[in-house]
Order: sequence, then C-alpha cells, then structure tokens
Amino acid sequence: MASTELRHIVVLMLENRSFDHMLGFLKESDPGIEGLRGSESNPTDPALSDQGPVEQVPVRKMSGSDGYVTDPDPAHEYPDVTLQIFGETPPPSPPVPQNDGFVLSYSEVPDSGGIPVGMAVGKTIMACFDPVAQLPVLSTLAREFVLCDHWFASVPGPTWPNRFFAHAATSNGHTNSPSSLSAVKDELGFSTYGMRTIYDSLSEQNLDWTIYYHDFPQSLALTNLHSRLDRFRDFGAFLSDVSAGTLPAYSFIEPRYFDGIVGKANDQHPPHDVREGERLIATVYEALRKNPSLFAKTVLVVLYDEHGGYYDHVPPPPAINPDGRISTDDPPFGFDRLGVRVPAILVSPLVGQGRVDHAVYDHTSLLATVKKVFGLPRFLTRRDASANTFESHFSSGLPRDPSDMPDLSDHADGSAPLYAASVPSSRNGSFTPFQRSLIDLAHQLNLRSEADGSIHVAQQLESFRARQGSG
Repeated sequence: MASTELRHIVVLMLENRSFDHMLGFLKESDPGIEGLRGSESNPTDPALSDQGPVEQVPVRKMSGSDGYVTDPDPAHEYPDVTLQIFGETPPPSPPVPQNDGFVLSYSEVPDSGGIPVGMAVGKTIMACFDPVAQLPVLSTLAREFVLCDHWFASVPGPTWPNRFFAHAATSNGHTNSPSSLSAVKDELGFSTYGMRTIYDSLSEQNLDWTIYYHDFPQSLALTNLHSRLDRFRDFGAFLSDVSAGTLPAYSFIEPRYFDGIVGKANDQHPPHDVREGERLIATVYEALRKNPSLFAKTVLVVLYDEHGGYYDHVPPPPAINPDGRISTDDPPFGFDRLGVRVPAILVSPLVGQGRVDHAVYDHTSLLATVKKVFGLPRFLTRRDASANTFESHFSSGLPRDPSDMPDLSDHADGSAPLYAASVPSSRNGSFTPFQRSLIDLAHQLNLRSEADGSIHVAQQLESFRARQGSG
C-alpha cells in the first residue's frame, strides 16, 4: 500500500512533558532508543562546575503513584528554558547547550507563598517515570508502533509559541505566553497572531479539517481562524466522526485544560494528573481501532507541545529561522535553535511495528508532512520547508490487522488498575500561567477556582460563536 493510501492525519497534542521524563527509561527494554542509561545527572549549580567538584543529582526511576502530580509546576518560559539548556542566562558565547540547568531552575520556582522551593525540591526534577509500569498507554503505543526519539519542541519556551509553530510554522516572533489580558487584547487587535496556517492551505485545496476541543481551544488565538468557527467541534464530535467514518483529512485534538464540572483536566500539564492524559490517549486510539476500515487509512500522531521544564539529556539542535523575525527578548532570540525534546509517536496500521525513528523533527514536521501527503502547493515558512517529514513510515504492504494491535479499552474506560487509586486533586484557587492565558483569551481575569475557569471559557466560547454568527 503506497503512502497515497493515507487519507487522514489526526494529531493529539498534549502538554508539557519531556521525552526522558516520560519515556527515557524505555531504553532498558530497547537499547536502540535514545533514552536514559541511569547515569545521567545535573549539577546543583552549573556555574560552579569550573571551580571544582559540584554535587551531581542523578536521574532516578519513579514507582507506584509517584510523579503523577507535580506541584509546583516547573518553570518553562523562554528565560527558564535558557537556564535549563545552558546552565546560565543569558546563554554563553558561543551558545553550546549542555542541558545542565534543570535542577537549579526548578529550585528557583516559587511556592504558593512566593518563596523559592529550594534545592531539596529542585532535585526532584530528575525523577522520571517507569514508563512500562506507570504509563502503560503511552509506553505500549511507543513499543508497538513508531517512536520518534529526536522530536523537539519548535521553540525553547512555553505552550503558546510552540502550538503556533504546530499550526503556522512560526510564532510571529513570540517566545513567551501573553502575560496579561491587555497583552492578549493588543495582540489579537493588531493581528499579532494573524499568521497563515495549515488550515488556510487545506481550505484552499478544498480539503476538510477540524479542530476538536474539550473545554476551550487555544488555537482560537489565531485570528485567521475566527471566520471558520464551523470547523471547531467538541471532542464528542470526534468520537462520532470516527464511528461514522466521516473524519476530515486533518484533525487536531486539544485536551481539557481545566478541572471542571464535565471532568478532570486531561492535558497532563502540571499539576494535573498524568493518568487522565493516559485515559485520553487510550480513548482516541480505541475509537480509531474500533473502526478498522477508517484506521487503515489514518495515522495518529501523539505529541507534546513542549517539555514543561522537565529534564531531558539530549541537547537541542540548531534550527532555521522561519520568517526573519527576531524576538524582543534580552538578549534577542533568532529562532535558530529548537526547544527541548518531547515524546512523539506515530500510531497506525500503516506503520511498522516496534520501530524507532532517530530523524530530527520539530512541530513543523507535521505541517511539511501534511503538505506532502495531501499535495498542498506551498510551504508556510522556511521552517516547515526545511523540516524532515515522516511519510516514509507509511508502508507499501498491507495494513496491519487490528486484531494484531494492542487493546487499550480498559484504559479508555478507566477500569484498568492504573485508576484504582484515587486521583489526587490539583490546587484550588490557583491557575497555571497557561490557564491564566486561556482565561485572558476568554476576556476575564481573577476567577476564584479552576472549575470557575472551566465554566467561564465554555460560556465565552458560546458567546463568541453567537456574536460571529449574528455579525
């Protein structure tokens, strides 16, 4: 079966986890994976390394329910990632990444009282999951399909710019999330986020696409998409479309970002429970597996937007500036290097079983692959034009029999032993910077609880729909 048999690409993009944190210890079962040997470490203070011996904090494997909830959230704005990659900020000259600042960075994160958590907590950033025992869904898909072990975030920064790269192959010069309501309004009002997207390219070729969301789609920050609200549908519609065999050519799934009245957040963004994200991954996979004729023409890309401040040992490589824009950071950033490595898995009956892909990818590899598979006439920026693509994995043989693929239905419905213990609650009355940015995007600040935020963004989305429809 040629790659032209691929008719549907589905992207599930989760939040804020590095490759080593989630899957690094898979190397124990497959030495070919660029994972953890167990001897990796970080100094408590990289600046002192040239003055003599400095305490080294080794990686360690977690067990039981350890690690499912991280609180406080590791820092991951552009200056924080600079410290994590280079061990100092601003970066040295020449900027040679060593990935030696993760412990120091986490030790400086403020607690609920605004006081740095300190070195004892900082050292915990080196704790990584036992993927087989603790992450059975993610690790099963990684072992059964194609694991990409050199997929990097597009920007050494947080969610917003990295998700923009996944949609538009640029963040239009932004490295950080908007920090205030006024910033969001200014940026939307002046079309700072008015970049051309992959959805524009698909529409021009009469190819259908849908962004499926749970509570509020961050992608609505892209002003070009405001005229296409008909292409935003809730996650229940994804399940219905898969069942009916009416999936569009390109689907992008956004997880639930807030704990709310409908259900627990399943984005895996700290301090949310990672097991809820496991359930979401299984739900998406099982929906596809139960429609064999559809799945035989579909690839599911399970991906994370950025590393979220968690340790990874592989230094990020250089990158191509997408559009000539330079950030206004101090010092300026030329978008000439990638962010930290993240998990990425290609799941499909069309791909080989148990393969590891060592090619360097970033989020624009999605867009370059979409262009190639669907015959789109042009790239979005220089970044996706130079990106490696992964369509070579779509086999020339018969698609894999669904009966030969793993059954994860007990994880999808929550009946697996993984969920036997109670799911720890996340903090009440406190929003992560990313949640705050979504609430700012929904035009309201200072809500009292995460549940309030969940209700508010849903109401604001419906209000926005109504205004657009009446205008």
